[in-house]
Amino acid sequence: MRTFWEKEFTCPFCEHRFRKKMVFYDAVKIKSRDIDLKPVFEDVNPLLYEVVTCPNCYFSAFDKDFETIKIKGEETEKRLKELLEEAKKKIKLKNEETHAEAIKRYALSGIVYSVLNQRKKVAISYLKIAWLFREMGRPEDEKRYIERALKEFENHFKYDSYEESDEPMILFYLGVLNQLLGKRKEAARWYERLLGKHRDSLYAKVGRERWQDLRKS
Repeated sequence: MRTFWEKEFTCPFCEHRFRKKMVFYDAVKIKSRDIDLKPVFEDVNPLLYEVVTCPNCYFSAFDKDFETIKIKGEETEKRLKELLEEAKKKIKLKNEETHAEAIKRYALSGIVYSVLNQRKKVAISYLKIAWLFREMGRPEDEKRYIERALKEFENHFKYDSYEESDEPMILFYLGVLNQLLGKRKEAARWYERLLGKHRDSLYAKVGRERWQDLRKS
């Protein structure tokens, strides 16, 4: 079975064309999941390949989004250009798939999604940085990005409109990230809300287990 393939992308920001190594879906095998549903992979780690970054301008986004993102308005375009140019001075990317390089790319996607006011995807970018730091055995950096992800999920829940189908996931992460940070009362409050409103969702099933663990400990 083949593990990797190359896909050609056209940057929606600067129109630069480039190729990127991707992972075949069938090559990904999950052994287990952590408390926050972080997958533990058997062999290839798709987290290292998920963000696509234009090597020319550093525009970055998840592979499913990259070519479909629309940058609307001159002010948005100007702000994005300024931030990416600033990031390019500070961040030197290598053409390799390592934890360190993946963290840089997720940080860049966090910048892009923030400018585009897509807080849920900023939160997911930060959460996956936390997961990569966990794999590297760097708990303080992991905690820092869990805190950032939690803040973005909170703001997304409070201020953004979203599909109702997204709500179980949002409520679950509001619960489990508080739990990981030792905020038991906050975690319980979000789990109760999840179970009260979405008891049949898969996130509610896992949330119920986490809530029970919280009450036993």
